[in-house]
Amino acid sequence: MFTRFVNDVYSFVAKIPFDTLVWIVWGSYLGVFAVVLALTVASKSVKAASKRPFLCLTNAYTAVNLSVYLLKCDLAQSVLISVLFWACGYILYGALCAASKFGRKKETAAERPVTVLSMPVAAPAPAPTRVERAEAPAAKNNVRLEHAASVTEKLLSKNLGKSDRQELEKIKNTLAVLKIKGALSTTETEILNENFNTLLKLMAKYNV
Repeated sequence: MFTRFVNDVYSFVAKIPFDTLVWIVWGSYLGVFAVVLALTVASKSVKAASKRPFLCLTNAYTAVNLSVYLLKCDLAQSVLISVLFWACGYILYGALCAASKFGRKKETAAERPVTVLSMPVAAPAPAPTRVERAEAPAAKNNVRLEHAASVTEKLLSKNLGKSDRQELEKIKNTLAVLKIKGALSTTETEILNENFNTLLKLMAKYNV
């Protein structure tokens, strides 16, 4: 049964002209390459995908090419032409990989201006802060900041409840930021006052 099936398949293939078989194998392989190359250039998803499936296809086509040439040529000739076919396939595979990398570089370069243009949007914000800072007495605020920081450290050394300790940690971080800024705006002075009032309540609670 299987012998007859093989003979029938061989007879059918042998009836097809040798040149036609070669053109079918080579033409279909080049057609697949052309489609994959076009999709690589046009589609971002294909561009980012691995090209190893095409390499596997090249190996499969090499085997088919060897089988076709064995119908009309000697083994040595068939192996030689199949090795050349395989080498050309690897060159085409390299071309696909190069096309993928080249496309990604172009996309990166195209995206850079967007990133640079998006950065200056937040730049105008500091302007009103400078006007407000002149309204707050810097020396008085500095004294209050130092005192508040000292009280915060004393309270943190006590056996505090979980919520009170978390509140003090937030106050400590806020005071550190205000120290770095130096002169405070009106809004920042209000924040300092609120934190100072919280510290007074905690001082009374823990007898500091």
